[in-house]
Amino acid sequence: MGRFLVLILVLGAVLVAGVPASAATSTAPSFAATKHYATGGGPAGVAAADLDGDGKPDLATANYLDGTVSVLLNHGDGTFGPGHGYPAGLGVIAVAAGDLNGDGKRDLVTANTWDDTVSVLLNKGDGSFNAKHDYEAGAGPLGVALADLSGDGKLDIATADDDLGAVSLLVNKGDGTFQPPRGFETAPGPDAVAIGDLNGDGKLDLATANGVSSSVSVLFGKGGGEFEHRHDYEAAGGFPTLTLGDLNGDGKPDLAVSGAEGLFVLANHGDGTFGQARVYSAYGAVASGDLDGDGSADLVTSSARVYLNRGDGSFRAPVEYRGGGGDVAVADLNADGKPDIVTGGESSVSVLINTPGLCNVQSVDGRHDARVTTLAAAKQILARGHCVVGKVRRAFSKDVRKGVVLAQSPKFGAVLPGGAKVNLVVSKGRKK
Repeated sequence: MGRFLVLILVLGAVLVAGVPASAATSTAPSFAATKHYATGGGPAGVAAADLDGDGKPDLATANYLDGTVSVLLNHGDGTFGPGHGYPAGLGVIAVAAGDLNGDGKRDLVTANTWDDTVSVLLNKGDGSFNAKHDYEAGAGPLGVALADLSGDGKLDIATADDDLGAVSLLVNKGDGTFQPPRGFETAPGPDAVAIGDLNGDGKLDLATANGVSSSVSVLFGKGGGEFEHRHDYEAAGGFPTLTLGDLNGDGKPDLAVSGAEGLFVLANHGDGTFGQARVYSAYGAVASGDLDGDGSADLVTSSARVYLNRGDGSFRAPVEYRGGGGDVAVADLNADGKPDIVTGGESSVSVLINTPGLCNVQSVDGRHDARVTTLAAAKQILARGHCVVGKVRRAFSKDVRKGVVLAQSPKFGAVLPGGAKVNLVVSKGRKK
């Protein structure tokens, strides 16, 4: 089902409806100007992990259009060397990193949606990789995650199999090779999978985001690589992704699912069951991390849209930064203790380094933005990016109604010193 939707994520996600004008100014982080690094074609999946053993997160991308994995090694300061491409399967859509063969080095696994396989690339020890070994997965794998699901101390592979309507488990034989897959039924159309102990019993559970059924499925682990019948909850549809994390500070993993219908946040009742979702306007992939250093996990969606946690699992109006429109990852790339953001693009990754004290110019231009932004709202939106309104000029417009911002300078994405001014043009309406 729905593999044509892959190209939507690969070529860029479209953010939908706007920012409430009444939202209060937040203590949002600021980010240095975005840097772009070339990858293979269509990096649909992004992973950040230390691949060469120097203690700094490197980057790996699953390149859908050319069937490769690109590895970009960190120079140690959050900048990256040229990508090195490794052949993987057909329709590489997701990538995960972990030590599969017990040698202390992180290996790579890709989900290959068009040939129903996963590719395993074992690390040579220096951030370069051996030729892939392919293993059969379920039909149409779109997501992949690694964890010790069988309880033997070795990382196993779980895939979200869109066409099969199941999550498949490939148990590690102990040396980085894998047994044939076993499927566990989910709601229709699983597009992503995540792993964590959701009910606090010490056994790892599975969660899948299901695009066809606009749901998330939770399968409780019984130990030994076995799982109970699923429990389904309403969530985002339209090729969703998901992340697990304690969003409300109660010590239990909550769920965040992002897709075409928005960003759905489901709070854990404490026993692995979930309440009705809170819904926020968003589209595309989702990741989590404490971006503002307040001790609560925040959320980031495609195009580097940041939702700051109020501390109780509810989220402030988003602050937008200039990133790619595909997958997203959060990691401290330059070892300064502050999480940074990586997003995928058409043939590159975008890296945003968390840098306090900057003005990240927000979009308030009514001619190029779906929002209808008044001057009062523009002041609030710009303040969330640590910018202020500068000169305001009024001009007639036949397209933009009176009182709405119709132009700004500088444009969205500019990075300036904190408190920098953004000049606006406000419509006077049609000239009579």
